[in-house]
Amino acid sequence: MVWRMKDGLARLFSALELRRLGGLHLHARFPVEGTMLGAHRSTQRGVSLEFSDYRAYVPGDDLRHLDWRIMARNERLFIRQYEQECNLRVHLLVDVSGSMAYAGAGRESKFRTAARLAAALAYVTVRQQDLVALTLFSDRIRGQFPLGGGGEHLRQLANRLATEEPGAATDIAGSLHQLADSIRRRALVVIISDLYDDLEKLRQALAHFRRRRHDVIVYHLLDPAEREFAFGEDTAFTDLETGEELAVDPRELRGAYCARFEQFLQETRTLCAGFDVDYVPAVGIDDLPLFLQRHLVRRG
Repeated sequence: MVWRMKDGLARLFSALELRRLGGLHLHARFPVEGTMLGAHRSTQRGVSLEFSDYRAYVPGDDLRHLDWRIMARNERLFIRQYEQECNLRVHLLVDVSGSMAYAGAGRESKFRTAARLAAALAYVTVRQQDLVALTLFSDRIRGQFPLGGGGEHLRQLANRLATEEPGAATDIAGSLHQLADSIRRRALVVIISDLYDDLEKLRQALAHFRRRRHDVIVYHLLDPAEREFAFGEDTAFTDLETGEELAVDPRELRGAYCARFEQFLQETRTLCAGFDVDYVPAVGIDDLPLFLQRHLVRRG
């Protein structure tokens, strides 16, 4: 009964966790586009404290922005350009495919962790007076919250994350292509997924986002049991997306499995690095505020 009375972020975090998240800040690494003055560099030219470039003077330009030192040296007129500051637009893309339902012994499911991570990022974004949107995807787009800010927007977004249940097939790349087409203004795009899809297709999807000049973070969310494969005697494994079952002796497979899994992680890391995507491995998050703090401090 107490659980049902909880609302919004209280369904995902304790009061102590929210206090620890309260001091964090999320920044874009590249210039973004926004509609209001804020704390982030914009692609638009204007007047602010962040110098950007020079351009030749044309009649009608504000003479206050002439660079008199260049004129004295070269006898030519140049205008100093600056980068405007604007609101950050954060798009949270969360995988709700069936594989995200997996939970190792004594751990919450990958999707529960993904929901808490997305809600934490939304909380940080709204607290710094920026805008956040949420998309849930699997083999297709399963649900969307448009860009917004403020307490009510955050409450509804958190409630959706708290009540969503993963369980569909996977087409990460197809969904990401669709989203890359729909996010038209430069933004910070955060992908939270186990990335169980064809890596070549994933490469093309990430390239699509980067062609549109989005700043991209990928949180690669995995359960420790998936990496360690520390299972005992004969075990029946069930595919969470197809229902197919396979009975094997994990001890016979562990060496080859672990080698292939480490290759998968390395290939994913290299793929993201090739597009200057901020790749964040998350193999079991025991303290989410601390995990997020370490990443955002390093990123900032």
